[in-house]
Amino acid sequence: MNNPDIIVSIDLGTTFTGVAWTTPNRPIDVIRNWPGTGDGTEKKVPTILLYRQNHTTPSSWGYSALYNEDSQTTRRGFFKIFLDPETLETARSQGHLSVPPSTADARQYVTDFLRLVYTHTKDTIEREMGMGPRGWQDQAVEFIFSVPTTWNNQGIVNDFKRAIREAGYGIGGDRHSASVDLTEAEAAAVATVKYSPVNFARDDVFLCIDAGGGTTDLALMQVTGVDRTCPQMKQIAAVQGVGIGASGIDGMFTRLVEKRLSDYPEVKAELPQNLGVRMARSPYFKMMKHTFGERAFMELPRHPIQMDGVSENFSHAEARIDRGRMIFTIEEFQGLFKPVVQGIINKVKSQLDWFQHQTPRRDDQVKYFVLSGGLGSNKYVQNKLQEHFEDYSHPNAGQVRILCAQEPQLVVVRGLLEDRKQRMESGQSVITSRIARASYGVLVKQLYDPVVHFMPEIQDDPYDGTRFAINQIQWLIKKGDTVTPGQPLVKTLQMRLAADDTTRAWDTKFVVSHNEPSFIPASLKHEGVIQLCKLESNLSGVEQHELVKKHKRGTCFRAGYTFYICEFEIHVIVAPADLRFELWFGGHKFSKGHEPIKIHWQEGGTNS
Repeated sequence: MNNPDIIVSIDLGTTFTGVAWTTPNRPIDVIRNWPGTGDGTEKKVPTILLYRQNHTTPSSWGYSALYNEDSQTTRRGFFKIFLDPETLETARSQGHLSVPPSTADARQYVTDFLRLVYTHTKDTIEREMGMGPRGWQDQAVEFIFSVPTTWNNQGIVNDFKRAIREAGYGIGGDRHSASVDLTEAEAAAVATVKYSPVNFARDDVFLCIDAGGGTTDLALMQVTGVDRTCPQMKQIAAVQGVGIGASGIDGMFTRLVEKRLSDYPEVKAELPQNLGVRMARSPYFKMMKHTFGERAFMELPRHPIQMDGVSENFSHAEARIDRGRMIFTIEEFQGLFKPVVQGIINKVKSQLDWFQHQTPRRDDQVKYFVLSGGLGSNKYVQNKLQEHFEDYSHPNAGQVRILCAQEPQLVVVRGLLEDRKQRMESGQSVITSRIARASYGVLVKQLYDPVVHFMPEIQDDPYDGTRFAINQIQWLIKKGDTVTPGQPLVKTLQMRLAADDTTRAWDTKFVVSHNEPSFIPASLKHEGVIQLCKLESNLSGVEQHELVKKHKRGTCFRAGYTFYICEFEIHVIVAPADLRFELWFGGHKFSKGHEPIKIHWQEGGTNS
């Protein structure tokens, strides 16, 4: 779909979800009228579902779920991160509560939540645009989603794409579509160059730090075009992510409350169960978390937080409970934030060290750290980063400035839309090139050479007995290579057919490796390579005269024979968070009224 009537961006967050939309003739509009907010001024909606016992559909969601929880409901949150099987197993082994039974259950929660977001988004846009009963269905609507930078497994992205479709995105009309577009780090970087009041100069380097509820994503970018209407930049390093976010502060606060209560069993017996969890979810703690670090907050000696479900008549001096409120000190709040901030600092220093190794000249400087996301907008986080890097004085970040993105919680949805609009208007993405996070290759057979091939699988050619080593890898792109958006990787394949052979379908296997280029595997038998997918290429409709005819002359001992060669190309489009494939024949994208390619994904793949 080249010219959609409506574009909708969705940032499914670990703790909060944002949605924005636009049309070719109107500015970006952020959805704020979420159910349960009353005045409709909230920028994002809590990524929460409630299910009644023995019910498979949610009873409430978002803000409504914050206030309708009771003993007959089950709360589901943080489900996005559990699409990753490694995260799920780690959480289960550590004894975390509310871990889904499987990634399939997590995907169902994602689907249920996104379906509700879809209905609300559709209703909102229809109302604001004054559409009739069939208005939405008849529009060309394009949905674009971001994904966490930490998702480096193609199987996770495929599960997410399946949930998106099952939730209704891309199937509500003949001209509807849905796709996974930029990573969250890239979208945040796009919003940075589009909205920042700083006038970036050509070649300026900045590190975008998008710290949200569940992850912190980093993108090291260099400005290549300074036209404010059509800015451009390139990746210097592959985007990175780490599982550090505001939810870690919530968990530590829960344990802090429970530890205090455990020292006074007689008090705990009089209070609601799971009080620490209830307090961490309360709007009172949310407000404290957001304002911590601001001067007015830091000047107060004590900070009371309302205890959810506890009467104002309840006090206990030793437990520091005063009229239904638990009292905390600045030092206790600092104890919650420090580990999270230190984790972000360590990741930033690792990125700077890499940059120094790649560009050892001192005049190659990272000029700005741009903070975004809910946690990135916190004043304490900003101050601590500033203090640390003023003292640390990295050789390649000697005078770095800390900037806070405009509306930091919305940078991802805005960045998604801004990049899509720029591509529509100018044909150019904001991000002109990115760095591959993995190596991608195709399995091929090679003429057997005992010097080159160590213990290979051997296959003899049925025509002339030539020996081939099979399951060898031809790497199309290697980890660390530069990827140009929209420029495919091309693999030309030649299939030999007997004179009477009408075969027009072949399988091609693609592989992926995380190894550094100097240790890249040469065959499927070597360690460090995983089969990514099997591609069924269907060239039905190609006539015999379109093939290349060959004749092999005979000898005294072997009769001559005629065979044909079918030559075609597979184009691999390496998107920021996805892979797409096209089949080309005779210099054109192949289409004969049927699906030319079927993809069978394997477990364990990764994204670029």
